[in-house]
Amino acid sequence: MLKIVTPVSHLFFNKKNADIIFKNSDYLEIRERTLNLNFKNEKFFHCDDDLTLPWSKNFKKQFEKIVKKKKNLKYVSFQATRCCLNAKIVNKVFILSGKKFTREEMLKEAKKNVAWLRKKFGNKFKIGLENNNYYPTKAYDIIADADFISKLVRDNKLFFLLDIAHAKVTASNKKVDYRTYLESLPLDLMLQMHICRPNINKKLSLDTHYLPNNKMLEEVKEISKKYKSLKFLTIEYYRDTKKLVKNIKNLKKIVK
Repeated sequence: MLKIVTPVSHLFFNKKNADIIFKNSDYLEIRERTLNLNFKNEKFFHCDDDLTLPWSKNFKKQFEKIVKKKKNLKYVSFQATRCCLNAKIVNKVFILSGKKFTREEMLKEAKKNVAWLRKKFGNKFKIGLENNNYYPTKAYDIIADADFISKLVRDNKLFFLLDIAHAKVTASNKKVDYRTYLESLPLDLMLQMHICRPNINKKLSLDTHYLPNNKMLEEVKEISKKYKSLKFLTIEYYRDTKKLVKNIKNLKKIVK
């Protein structure tokens, strides 16, 4: 039975919203911006930091504090958002800034970071990697390549977090076939899926976190039937509590 995992977003600052979302979710996924909130069933943590870039002593210290505070964590996922050290953003897109890392350097950093996690926390939680968007700047070189993502996941024995909107945006912006790109990702190791609807545009596709429509939910159903490793579904929509809950209920019916 697929379980619903919902991000603890700004919607949870309103107790009434939090109660109704919590009631309709099996588990919650904490985010860095809402770490001060506390709820039952916070078993997931989606971290904003890159698994493929160097981790500072300060980051490690802060991460330890989070794990100590959130005692029930069972799944922690990371990202690979850019191939450069600095997080310079122009018009909501990363621009190459600071040291640019090669493919091999990023693979090496990921291996070091995973080794630190396992040495520090043992088997306390499973470690996962999410696929990211590709946008046409040098900052996105390598990181959205399906073979790179697959190697990261397989070599480090991670679970795969498929962000379906990221896959659609990447395929569109790379001008490659979406289904071909999707099936090149390590879907056999997919444990969780993030679901939202992007803005697919011939000029530039964007990850807009729109509410998923029925067509997308049917695609989720199709994927979940094919890949039995998938256990958890997460709708990433943050604009309206009523619409979110309605969509969660609809998703439950479709994949039941």
